[in-house]
Amino acid sequence: MMVMRFNEKEFVVELDEKRKYDFLKRIEAYDANIAARMRIAGYKRINQTERTVTFTFGEITFSRSRWRKGSKTRCPVDEWLGLKKYMRYSPELICHIAKMATVMSYRQVCHLVKEFYRLEITKDTVLKAVKQAGELLSEKEKFRFWLEEKPVKKIKPKILYIEGDGVMVKSSDCIRDERKNIDLAHFLVHTGSQKVTKKRYVLENKHEIISTNYEKAKDELLDYLYNHYEFTDETILITNSDNGKGYTPKVFQEIKKALGIKRHEHFWDAYHLHEKIKTFFKNYPDELKAFASKAINTHKRKLMKTVLDTVESLLTDEDDEEYYFNFRRKILKNFKYTKPAKLRNLSSRGIGVMESQHRKITYRMKHRGMYWSLKGAYTMSRLILLDRINLVDDLFFGNWRK
Repeated sequence: MMVMRFNEKEFVVELDEKRKYDFLKRIEAYDANIAARMRIAGYKRINQTERTVTFTFGEITFSRSRWRKGSKTRCPVDEWLGLKKYMRYSPELICHIAKMATVMSYRQVCHLVKEFYRLEITKDTVLKAVKQAGELLSEKEKFRFWLEEKPVKKIKPKILYIEGDGVMVKSSDCIRDERKNIDLAHFLVHTGSQKVTKKRYVLENKHEIISTNYEKAKDELLDYLYNHYEFTDETILITNSDNGKGYTPKVFQEIKKALGIKRHEHFWDAYHLHEKIKTFFKNYPDELKAFASKAINTHKRKLMKTVLDTVESLLTDEDDEEYYFNFRRKILKNFKYTKPAKLRNLSSRGIGVMESQHRKITYRMKHRGMYWSLKGAYTMSRLILLDRINLVDDLFFGNWRK
């Protein structure tokens, strides 16, 4: 006896049709219930019109009443559904699309929506969803300045960690027909790491700031620290960076003074430091690189100077000389920042985590040959950070919008 296999796809389609039917019944009920309130408010019913909108559960054509009082016309059902004039997609679907766009290309988003939502959308639809998120980000930023927030209980950290670094992405904004890069300023704040499983740690009180404008990112960082932290004489500020432009020890010393913190320990990011050493010594004997690493690990400036003197004696090319003296000047000038955490009586856990925090940005925006406008780069980078802390819904539907 042959048994027919259960067709799950057909069953899902049947459920979709049932959802559409139930949805239309809800609209009909709401439209009927609101009628009395509209009349009490002085509105008169004009007519019944149809509208087609795509929701997360399918494309629906529904009918609703239009009401008028004087020159003002309202559609209560549209207001209930959060639909503005000419909107073809529901706010919830737009929010879902924006979330997907933080982890995959616009073309892949279209494919995923078709596969799992059984809806046909175009890349332009995804672009519009991201642009809408960008508009909401701008609105929320302006809203933050006049909002009278309730006082928050400030954190009194024993140790405050701040890291900063830039993320370079390709730009589609043309200057003299040449492409340029956009430098995203990225700051990270946390109060240490906590063990959650045998091999996994999470950063406590983590907060990230990213912007296409460095000064704006720095101001936002200080604003956040002033509003969320309270510092004492025992507070230790630990900062970490690659010592590049905008992230030098001097920048973090200014932050230390602004916050009134007494003890500050700055680290030259170990990953970038060892990459520089590896690159510099690749054309020299391995023993020299080993001694240079030992000088860093034991924090012996004299040993590093001896290694560099040995390298100088091996130079034969003028270009090599310029590269050598630039490296020597930088390594010796900043040598005090290479001192390992254990030699400062500090734990190394929680220091040098910026590269891993960069990954969510670079994976989406950098390593796929993509080009971004200045506004697009700002929107996508901020959206990625919001998505990782599950706050995209708040951007679209949070109380701040009221």
